[in-house]
Amino acid sequence: MEFFNYFPLTGFLLMLIFVVGRIYLLKQKQIQVISSSQKNRSSKVLYPVFAFIFLIWIFELIRPAFQVSFSLLPTSVTTLLFNFSILKKIGIILIFGALILWMITLVHFKTSLRMGLDENNCGKLITSGVFSFSRNPFFFSLDLYFLGVASMLSSVFNIVFSLAAIIGIHFFILKEERFLLENYGEEYLNYQQKTGRYF
Repeated sequence: MEFFNYFPLTGFLLMLIFVVGRIYLLKQKQIQVISSSQKNRSSKVLYPVFAFIFLIWIFELIRPAFQVSFSLLPTSVTTLLFNFSILKKIGIILIFGALILWMITLVHFKTSLRMGLDENNCGKLITSGVFSFSRNPFFFSLDLYFLGVASMLSSVFNIVFSLAAIIGIHFFILKEERFLLENYGEEYLNYQQKTGRYF
């Protein structure tokens, strides 16, 4: 089997392992990482839809890695539009770059890694290390990963999913920026003026 077929799935699993490992280490230090604030009910209605689409996407990552011939989706959206070696190599570079940036970011978060927006559990604003080059290296690494997947597995479904993920990440960043401005005030405003949103 080609190495290319494994890389999108392997990249996803490594990113997941790195973040779960980091959360585990922080929990050992009694640091709350997951937001405990209540979400509004209207957004909870969409969770099953997102979860279903996400599971289909995971299956589409598994298919080429294990040469599964059937799909949960019609072939018109799962057939590769482009199957060029150069695109696969670009995808590998993007995913590899995403993994490196992901690991560096998790290390530079130190004890300030937080999942969710909780004003009672903000952590320290990190502006040094990789955060001096990008305000959102964590999300930028996700963007690189999704671009890599779209390059390597360039079906209509994967391209649309990747674009939707990147757009969703951007809107979350905008929401997080408002949250950070409210909670860190002038400190975040100064940081915002010195450091770009992505790079």
